[in-house]
Amino acid sequence: MASQPRWATEAHEDVIGQDRLARSLLRVIARMPAGSIVAVHGAPGSGRDEFVRRLAWLAGPGRGRAGDVPAGIHPEVLWLDAWSWCKQGHVVSGLVGAVANGLRQQGPTRERARELAAVMSRMRFDGSMPEVPGSAFSSRSVDPVADVGRAFAGLVDKVREPRGGRLVLVVDGAERLTPAGIWQLLDGMRATLVLAPEIVMVLSIGREAVVEALRVHHGEMAESSAIRILDDIFDLTVTVPNLEVRRIGTLLREYIGNAENTVRRSFGREALTGLSAAVAHRPLGSPRFLKRLAWRTVLLAEFAAEMRATRVLSEAQWAWVIISERWPDFRRFMIRGGRKRWVELARAVQKMKSGKPDLVAVSGGAAPVALRSGIADWLADDLILNDYLRLHAEGFAHDGEGIFWLENLMLAAGL
Repeated sequence: MASQPRWATEAHEDVIGQDRLARSLLRVIARMPAGSIVAVHGAPGSGRDEFVRRLAWLAGPGRGRAGDVPAGIHPEVLWLDAWSWCKQGHVVSGLVGAVANGLRQQGPTRERARELAAVMSRMRFDGSMPEVPGSAFSSRSVDPVADVGRAFAGLVDKVREPRGGRLVLVVDGAERLTPAGIWQLLDGMRATLVLAPEIVMVLSIGREAVVEALRVHHGEMAESSAIRILDDIFDLTVTVPNLEVRRIGTLLREYIGNAENTVRRSFGREALTGLSAAVAHRPLGSPRFLKRLAWRTVLLAEFAAEMRATRVLSEAQWAWVIISERWPDFRRFMIRGGRKRWVELARAVQKMKSGKPDLVAVSGGAAPVALRSGIADWLADDLILNDYLRLHAEGFAHDGEGIFWLENLMLAAGL
């Protein structure tokens, strides 16, 4: 048996708070018809990728408590990083490779899996029709799709021996594929499941990415038409709820880990409290973003210690660290505008909160017209940034000197 990723074998705390949903989904998977596909969607900040990793850990042999996983699910969870497989050729071949990795022994079954992956690589999943019978046909076959289904079902059965139970295959990384690649993956998943083998595939992907793939493949279509097609492809769709605000700081501390002392030495005893308060904003709760923010913070703290430029940071300064990671274009816009732009920011946010835009007089006695500043354009175009800056614009205006000090430190640190 191929070794599983570390996250699938090591216990860790449920810092995202979604184990209840994961265990509920596993119980449903155990009851679903064989050969089903479960789509896991999630808005930015929901922690969708962390959710499917947690789901895999709970279903695997390293699960924390007896009884977490319902009877009938095979104890080994399979994992496919679809993005890595698109570099090997046909992405749907990765489905075969992921299942073949569950084989306990080398032998004829693995060789047949290699042949199956080669056949699938020659099949067309883009909707085009070959001018002549394609290379997926052989002298002994007139129905290569059925042959693929039988071969895949046989491979699944070999992996399940001798313990039995339904296999769970988690497909990650699909969102980073091109729209054409996403469609190939979806079409390939359905092709392998045509004979309902004892496996359920869990696909982690954003709804918008799937709809875009449908439109690239089928052409422009109404939203209702896309939903009908998705209903045919997916047997169950789950949307992971946004990460709770109170857990964002906990997750950030988890990622900083044993570097917390360094951050405190450089930026004050309450540094993690200030950073957690500044990041406690629901759309910023993406675990992937928090990982990047954690390492930016650690690097900044290490560099400040090297430079002996330690200083207790205000919440506005921590907010600027977050903006530098989440909105780098806006960061450059603000810095290039000089000090007066911070005052303009506070004024623009205040006007938007009151719903009263700035008015300027025009020549000829005409009525005053609304004035949109560059700041207002940013706030109108990015509603998440708009909402975040409403919380911190006043602090930015009052702590301009501290922001510029921090900005120079980040630039010197290569951030």
